[in-house]
Order: sequence, then structure tokens, then C-alpha cells
Amino acid sequence: MGLAAENRRAAILEQLRLSGRIGVGKIAEQLGVTEVTVRRDLDYLAKRQLLKKTYGGAVLAGAADMDVFVKYRQTRKMPAKRTIGELAARLVSDGDVIYLEAGSTCGEIIPYLADFANLTVIVNSIGHMSRLHEQPQHKIIVTGGQYRAERMDMIGPVAQATIRELGGFTAFMGADDISMGAGISGADVPTVNFAKLVVQKAAKVVFVGDHTKFDRPALYKIADIDELDVIVTDVRPRQEWI
Repeated sequence: MGLAAENRRAAILEQLRLSGRIGVGKIAEQLGVTEVTVRRDLDYLAKRQLLKKTYGGAVLAGAADMDVFVKYRQTRKMPAKRTIGELAARLVSDGDVIYLEAGSTCGEIIPYLADFANLTVIVNSIGHMSRLHEQPQHKIIVTGGQYRAERMDMIGPVAQATIRELGGFTAFMGADDISMGAGISGADVPTVNFAKLVVQKAAKVVFVGDHTKFDRPALYKIADIDELDVIVTDVRPRQEWI
């Protein structure tokens, strides 16, 4: 599968969001692949209840459009994300104050937090908050702000004002990409602006991301490499990174 398959499936879901219905032949032509490949992708997405197959194509599975994209991001690269979540949790100690970025990789840290006592966990994610609700031994701080359904996060002036009042925390940060020259970066301007503020206020910054994010700088920089204290990933990077 690899990245090519993930990119195809994301493109299929994007076309469904725009038009509500797709045809196998047209999508195959747009993506430059065979109809057999498209049907295989549709089978994969249908099994995950992200779409419903029809004669000659597919439609949305009945969920709200944005729910489809949230579900898709959450199901990608799950073994890698769980590995990273377990490794990142080893950097936490009882009584720590931590921030969890809204992405699904940071979300996989949450199950391992159940083993700790008296954490303070700062989140700008409704999804993270709902999972942390099951761990009442911790104090949860929710930033508030403008809610974005497609990301299940909160951004904007209210969220930024909350972060400005906080400090001394360890920030677990995801990003779209990481490179030695460009640092960690993203393509969504509001997300990048909020992440920059979090990095500025954090006492320690831990980047969490799977190996496919390495050496692929995105459009907008969040932080330079020397602003990161720890990098947690699922595969040993090439020697230049070491």
C-alpha cells in the first residue's frame, strides 16, 4: 500500500465530499490508476464505513462529510501511531503538566496515561477530551476557542488566550512534516499559528510523528529543529538524523 494508497484514498474521499457520488472509471482516470485499483480502494474504505459502494462507484456512508475525514485520519497508520504513543508516554511522570496536540498520533498517547497519577493535561481537542474523561485521576484543561468539525479541535483568539496564560508544560506536538532544514511544519495556517504559540510557551517540546513525515518540509514552519527537545518516531531514521 504505502503512501500512494493513502493519497489515493484521501483523494477519493475528497471527491466524495465535493460531489457526493463517484464513478470508478472517472476516478481511475483522474488518479492515473486502473479500475481494479480503485475498486480495491473502495473496498478498503467501505470496510471502515467511510463510504458505501454502489453499482459502478460509491457514495458517502451516511455520516456527515467531516466525520468521514476525521475517521479516515484516525485509522491511518495505526500500528505506527500506537508504537509512538507508547514510547512518548515513557517521557511522562506522575504529577506532570503536559499538552497534547489535537492530532491522532498524540491521541495514541492517551491510553498509556491511565498508568499515571495526578497529571494535568491541556488539550484543544474534543476527541482527546472525551477519551481523557475516562481517566478521572487527571486534571484536564480545555483551551476553548473556535471549534473545527473537520479536525475536532479548537483554535482562534480564545484558544490562544488560554495558552498565553499557561507555561511550564511539556508539549507533545504533531505536524504535517519534519526536516532538518525546515524543522516541523504544516500546511494549515490557523493550525500552524496556534502550534507556534504552544511551542513558545512550552518548557519542553516533544515531536511525535511516523517515519513517513521525515524529510518532507511542508509550507509553513512551526518550529526549528533546535526548538525540539525530543523526537519520537516508529522507525530508526537515517544516520544524518542520529
